[in-house]
Amino acid sequence: MKRTRRVLSALILTLAAGSVAIAQDAPRIAVFDPQRVSEETEEGTRIQARLTAFRNQKQGELTAKQTAVTDLQNQLVAQALSLSPERKQALEIEIQKKALEFQSTQEAAAREMQLEINSAQARFQEQLLAVVEQFGREEGFDLILDLSLVAWAAPAMDVTTALVDSFNLWVKPPAATPAPPEAGSGQ
Repeated sequence: MKRTRRVLSALILTLAAGSVAIAQDAPRIAVFDPQRVSEETEEGTRIQARLTAFRNQKQGELTAKQTAVTDLQNQLVAQALSLSPERKQALEIEIQKKALEFQSTQEAAAREMQLEINSAQARFQEQLLAVVEQFGREEGFDLILDLSLVAWAAPAMDVTTALVDSFNLWVKPPAATPAPPEAGSGQ
């Protein structure tokens, strides 16, 4: 009987020690939302502003070309009865050329915009991965997953806000050059 108690006691201690060891060896896992990181970091905001400015510039160029085509079409309609056949044909050819130029510019602008987006995404992704790796090492995580790849995660596992803060500290936007001191300021 005493022997059975000793064996049971030893077994219980072994199991308890094993469960403590298992708990200590459990990997630390976290998740983050890369979309939120992109939207909430200074770098993500700066990139989005740059892409928006680029898109607006291209849209302005396209609008100018579209207006030129529309103006020529309106001119042709308004003067159709008073134009000579040669002038009418010349105006129609000019409209076609401007329309083709507009279409070509539109396609080129779409390709340029896609190249800019791809380039910005690639740079941001490189920075994000570097920040995630550094953050994971500093905070002792064994695995950090993109939230979009996870079916479910407890809210306590989400480290997005901490990653945004780390990203803002790690990736500084280009610093503005300080203004030179004014002449005669006594310095």
